[in-house]
Amino acid sequence: MVVLPTTTPSGTSTIELYTLDISDGAPVTIVPRLIDVIDTRNARTTTIVRNASQDAVDYFPDKFVNMNKRRLRLGTVPYLPNAFVEDKPLGEGNARYILPSKPNVSAMVSGTELWLVTLFCEIANCTTEIMIAPEWGNVFDNGTKIGLIGAPAKREVDITFAGLYTWYSTFQHLAFSAVHSRSGCTCIVAKPRIVANWRTPFLSFAGSLWGAVLAAFITGTLAIMALSRSRQRILQLHETARYTFSDSVLIMIGFFMEQSVPMPNDLLASCFLFATLLFAGFMIGSSYNGGLASTMIVPQYERSINTVHDLAETRTTWVGVSVSWIYSIQLAYQPDMLTLLQTFREWEEDEILRRANDREVAIIVERMEYGHFAHPAIGLDAMKGRKMMAEDIYWESVVGMCSKTWPARARFDRMVLQLKASGILAHWELIGVAKYLSFKSQQIIRYSRESTGDEFTPLRMANITGALLILAAGLSLAVIAFLAELVWRGWVANKL
Repeated sequence: MVVLPTTTPSGTSTIELYTLDISDGAPVTIVPRLIDVIDTRNARTTTIVRNASQDAVDYFPDKFVNMNKRRLRLGTVPYLPNAFVEDKPLGEGNARYILPSKPNVSAMVSGTELWLVTLFCEIANCTTEIMIAPEWGNVFDNGTKIGLIGAPAKREVDITFAGLYTWYSTFQHLAFSAVHSRSGCTCIVAKPRIVANWRTPFLSFAGSLWGAVLAAFITGTLAIMALSRSRQRILQLHETARYTFSDSVLIMIGFFMEQSVPMPNDLLASCFLFATLLFAGFMIGSSYNGGLASTMIVPQYERSINTVHDLAETRTTWVGVSVSWIYSIQLAYQPDMLTLLQTFREWEEDEILRRANDREVAIIVERMEYGHFAHPAIGLDAMKGRKMMAEDIYWESVVGMCSKTWPARARFDRMVLQLKASGILAHWELIGVAKYLSFKSQQIIRYSRESTGDEFTPLRMANITGALLILAAGLSLAVIAFLAELVWRGWVANKL
């Protein structure tokens, strides 16, 4: 507001109140507009002139009702379906380029987030100018400002959009617009493959249980050998009555395979030992048989990455097109998050597309608020070989970033909240996904965790592959040992 004291020819002192109407042009046009005239006679303030079209004088008119084609500088990075910019012939676009400018073409600004700016300019009668940043960038504590996030801090643009979150470090230097969406960061990982059939005999027990069985087997073997020596000495039996190491091993195998084995009962200690081994062998054998039956008829899969802990524990490389994916967890102190900070890698979209079939890589996708997914360019065949994690790594609120003194922020925020309350943003998300991604990819990701096919399968020849391999290995070792023994015996005979 401009306050101008004046004196009329009759000597009356008045105060004229003006506002400034600013219009776009070269140069920008600034036209003062009279709001009111106040008479100050007799040290009293009375309004003597009013705008005839108003019942009351608005001393602070809203400049964003009509911005008279003034520019609104927008910064973005191409990020589908949130932000998309393409060249159009002059006059066919809805924005013009800046930094750098392209005088021979106009820009068509689109996307679920950039539509907020284009709608605001339609309502407020302003002109959109677009800057395409080379990267998301950041604003650092030492004042360094780079990329898209640094642009409003350097006053190069008024507001930026491209999947930006409410990062604490950024808020120290920039202001956030009203929250217009919620985003979850998750990954699509390689689907687990069916375990090779030759591993079937070993799937009944977990690794720790196999260790316990092995310990019990060795303990039982040594106990039989020790008891056999003591029994021979106590009963003064012939040397042939003593169990050798191979005899003890075969007896323990018989117990575990639930087969009949010789159990001498001439000593009470012998009865206790063999009864204990018989019971232990029965329990272990029965447990193994039950586990084997289930593994043979129910398809067994490799271990899958479902949670954040799984992703961190396996130290799987998770990749995204920008390092900004880890801004939300940079201050985290949880061990899993600290591991994820080390295993994250920033890849170009071409690199992600080329290595989409790599099973050792998890690809970041954004779980959008209304049930859709933003993902990098991946072939549908490669996407079918992946599934979404069961939980998000983290979730954030999506905002626009602007300078702390941008005067249009309050008016822009009101528009965003009105659109969100009316459900328009949900419709825009649907339109954006349909236009820039595909419903086929959305269906693949959404239903990637659902199992397909029958849970039970009939037994086939492949189910006993492991047993046949064990048989072949045993026969081979037996033949080799037999030939070695023949050679050894022949050599000893020749020596004698």
